[in-house]
Amino acid sequence: MPGDNTKREHDDGWEEKEIKKAKKESSEDEEEAPEAAQKNDEGDSFFELSSKKRCTIRKWKKNVLIDIREVYEKGGKTLPGKKGISLSLDQYKELRRLVLNGGIDEEIKNIGGDI
Repeated sequence: MPGDNTKREHDDGWEEKEIKKAKKESSEDEEEAPEAAQKNDEGDSFFELSSKKRCTIRKWKKNVLIDIREVYEKGGKTLPGKKGISLSLDQYKELRRLVLNGGIDEEIKNIGGDI
Protein backbone atom coordinates (compact mmCIF):
# COMPACT_ATOMS: atom_id res chain seq x y z
CA MET A 1 0.00 0.00 0.00
CA PRO A 2 1.30 3.48 -0.75
CA GLY A 3 2.60 5.29 2.33
CA ASP A 4 2.78 2.32 4.66
CA ASN A 5 5.93 1.11 6.38
CA THR A 6 5.59 -2.66 6.21
CA LYS A 7 7.94 -5.36 7.41
CA ARG A 8 8.59 -8.49 5.45
CA GLU A 9 10.16 -11.68 6.85
CA HIS A 10 12.90 -13.17 4.67
CA ASP A 11 14.04 -16.79 4.40
CA ASP A 12 17.20 -16.09 6.42
CA GLY A 13 15.18 -14.66 9.31
CA TRP A 14 15.77 -10.91 9.02
CA GLU A 15 13.06 -8.35 8.46
CA GLU A 16 13.24 -5.70 5.78
CA LYS A 17 11.50 -2.41 6.43
CA GLU A 18 10.12 -0.92 3.25
CA ILE A 19 10.15 2.85 3.35
CA LYS A 20 8.25 4.87 0.79
CA LYS A 21 10.94 7.57 0.75
CA ALA A 22 13.64 5.07 -0.18
CA LYS A 23 11.48 3.68 -2.97
CA LYS A 24 10.82 7.18 -4.29
CA GLU A 25 14.52 8.09 -4.26
CA SER A 26 15.53 4.87 -6.01
CA SER A 27 12.86 5.25 -8.67
CA GLU A 28 14.05 8.80 -9.38
CA ASP A 29 17.57 7.56 -10.12
CA GLU A 30 18.30 6.36 -13.63
CA GLU A 31 18.12 2.61 -13.90
CA GLU A 32 21.54 1.21 -14.66
CA ALA A 33 22.56 -2.25 -15.71
CA PRO A 34 24.93 -3.92 -13.27
CA GLU A 35 28.52 -2.96 -13.93
CA ALA A 36 30.57 -5.76 -15.42
CA ALA A 37 33.38 -7.03 -13.21
CA GLN A 38 36.96 -6.93 -14.38
CA LYS A 39 39.41 -9.80 -13.83
CA ASN A 40 42.80 -9.60 -12.14
CA ASP A 41 45.86 -11.71 -13.01
CA GLU A 42 44.65 -14.48 -10.67
CA GLY A 43 41.26 -14.61 -12.40
CA ASP A 44 39.37 -13.02 -9.48
CA SER A 45 36.54 -10.60 -10.27
CA PHE A 46 36.95 -7.02 -9.06
CA PHE A 47 35.34 -3.61 -9.22
CA GLU A 48 37.32 -0.36 -9.11
CA LEU A 49 36.13 1.85 -6.24
CA SER A 50 38.74 4.51 -6.98
CA SER A 51 42.18 4.67 -8.55
CA LYS A 52 43.68 3.15 -5.38
CA LYS A 53 40.86 0.97 -4.01
CA ARG A 54 39.17 -2.20 -5.25
CA CYS A 55 36.44 -4.57 -4.23
CA THR A 56 37.56 -8.09 -5.18
CA ILE A 57 35.41 -11.22 -4.96
CA ARG A 58 37.57 -14.26 -4.45
CA LYS A 59 37.76 -17.74 -2.96
CA TRP A 60 40.20 -18.66 -0.21
CA LYS A 61 40.22 -22.07 1.47
CA LYS A 62 36.77 -22.87 0.01
CA ASN A 63 35.30 -19.62 1.39
CA VAL A 64 33.95 -16.74 -0.69
CA LEU A 65 35.48 -13.43 0.41
CA ILE A 66 34.58 -9.87 -0.48
CA ASP A 67 37.87 -8.01 -0.22
CA ILE A 68 37.87 -4.20 -0.05
CA ARG A 69 41.47 -3.13 -0.21
CA GLU A 70 43.97 -0.48 -1.27
CA VAL A 71 46.06 -1.43 -4.28
CA TYR A 72 49.44 -0.25 -5.52
CA GLU A 73 51.53 -0.51 -8.69
CA LYS A 74 54.79 -2.47 -8.81
CA GLY A 75 56.61 -3.65 -11.92
CA GLY A 76 53.65 -2.72 -14.12
CA LYS A 77 51.23 -4.83 -12.04
CA THR A 78 48.47 -3.74 -9.69
CA LEU A 79 48.88 -5.55 -6.38
CA PRO A 80 46.75 -5.68 -3.20
CA GLY A 81 48.06 -3.65 -0.28
CA LYS A 82 47.99 -4.37 3.45
CA LYS A 83 45.23 -1.86 4.19
CA GLY A 84 41.80 -3.34 3.71
CA ILE A 85 39.25 -5.81 4.96
CA SER A 86 38.03 -9.21 3.82
CA LEU A 87 34.38 -9.90 4.57
CA SER A 88 32.98 -13.40 4.77
CA LEU A 89 29.80 -14.01 2.82
CA ASP A 90 27.73 -13.71 6.03
CA GLN A 91 29.41 -10.41 6.94
CA TYR A 92 28.81 -9.11 3.42
CA LYS A 93 25.14 -10.12 3.60
CA GLU A 94 24.73 -8.15 6.85
CA LEU A 95 26.47 -5.09 5.40
CA ARG A 96 24.33 -5.35 2.26
CA ARG A 97 21.17 -5.57 4.38
CA LEU A 98 22.17 -2.44 6.30
CA VAL A 99 22.83 -0.56 3.06
CA LEU A 100 19.63 -1.69 1.36
CA ASN A 101 17.35 -0.90 4.30
CA GLY A 102 18.75 2.64 4.52
CA GLY A 103 20.25 2.32 8.01
CA ILE A 104 23.77 3.31 7.01
CA ASP A 105 22.59 6.22 4.84
CA GLU A 106 20.43 7.47 7.70
CA GLU A 107 23.37 7.49 10.12
CA ILE A 108 25.57 9.26 7.58
CA LYS A 109 22.89 11.95 7.24
CA ASN A 110 22.56 12.17 11.05
CA ILE A 111 26.18 13.28 11.35
CA GLY A 112 25.95 15.75 8.47
CA GLY A 113 27.08 13.62 5.55
CA ASP A 114 25.57 14.27 2.15
CA ILE A 115 24.18 11.15 0.48
